[in-house]
Amino acid sequence: MIRNVIAAVVVLALGVAGWSVWHQLDRPVRSVKVEGPLTAAEQAAIQAVVSERLDQGVLSLDLDELGQGIRALSWPRAVAVRRAWPDGLVIRVEKESVVAAWGDGGYLTSAGKVVSMAEGGADVPTLSTSLAPPRRAMEVYQMLASRLATEDMRLARLDENALGEWRLTLERGITVELGNEALGERLDRFLTAWRRGLSARGEVLAHVDTRYGNGLAVRWNEENRESLGTDYALR
Repeated sequence: MIRNVIAAVVVLALGVAGWSVWHQLDRPVRSVKVEGPLTAAEQAAIQAVVSERLDQGVLSLDLDELGQGIRALSWPRAVAVRRAWPDGLVIRVEKESVVAAWGDGGYLTSAGKVVSMAEGGADVPTLSTSLAPPRRAMEVYQMLASRLATEDMRLARLDENALGEWRLTLERGITVELGNEALGERLDRFLTAWRRGLSARGEVLAHVDTRYGNGLAVRWNEENRESLGTDYALR
């Protein structure tokens, strides 16, 4: 009987001691270090997520839940959170790499994932579609961009209308109608014409329509129309 009482007292004492140690170690979080190639706005967004949870001590804070809260910002690709004794946190963040602007302030990754950014203004092409989902839009963009790169051309904008027809705009301002089928083949037709002499008039070229069986039609800038003639089909 006495042994049982002694054992109970010892267990209670250990429990009290353990609680006391935990309480002493579970200090308020006083320092948060965020690592990674982040902008000031991105740093601030992460600090805001952390601030919402600072009513918990450094030990009682759920690091997994904090990481999930940071990932919910959408632009972090990977997040690692660890404690830094005695009262700090270290948060390592890797960002998604955005390829194109999408929708109302959103962006697309190379995998077609829609993300938001802590601050806008990324210097990337703009994609806008009426029918195609983000992943399909990114697939079309990557296919076209890789072909354009062979002629050192860069795509500035890619649009799909309600009929599923695609139009691209080059950085130099030329628009190219591709229609809704055989997009790669039609773009190749334009690039072939470009190599065969159309590039010589590139400075005054405004619009190209590739939606023809075997050729394409071009339109010049308005101020150059009289000197270059009217629209014509190049075959």
